[in-house]
Amino acid sequence: MRNVRRYYEGGYYFFTVTSYRRQPFFATQTFMAALRNAIRATMKTHPFEIEAWVVLPDHMHCVWIVHDEDIPIRWRKIKSLTTKALKEFTNASATHKNSTARHRRGNGALWHHSYWEHTIRNDREYELYILYCCYNPVKHGYVENARLWPYSTLNTFLASGKYPADWADINPTWLDDVFGSHEQ
Repeated sequence: MRNVRRYYEGGYYFFTVTSYRRQPFFATQTFMAALRNAIRATMKTHPFEIEAWVVLPDHMHCVWIVHDEDIPIRWRKIKSLTTKALKEFTNASATHKNSTARHRRGNGALWHHSYWEHTIRNDREYELYILYCCYNPVKHGYVENARLWPYSTLNTFLASGKYPADWADINPTWLDDVFGSHEQ
């Protein structure tokens, strides 16, 4: 992300990150293991708190609490470490037309080169974006109940009490009014 100005040093952020050309690479055990390791390594050098995270086959959403303005460094490190752990994507970059530039950026053939970021400004947005993350697999038609999606913070954070217990059986269709519906 070039020439991005953040008006806040730290805060709550919602992110959407996609795979290269929206290919369905993400929601696998192998990818998830590499992603978790990359997140842990990044958190050691550039700490942040995870409020919500969901990984779908071609994109992911998350809400973080960050206490500085070094968000691009975090995403660059997460993407690079994940790509390096998944050798098939590092090597596959050589088959793409712009492989040299993609490889230099550490994206390989796994990641779209940028991400979408939104600063969360109030409690209502905070709750809506967390719900959006948790219920995105339902919105896209992957499951009928968000608790059935394995690549989400929903069940872990429900069990720990971080999310309210009444979120377990929420009907997410009202989120379509706020964020728009998704037709497959």
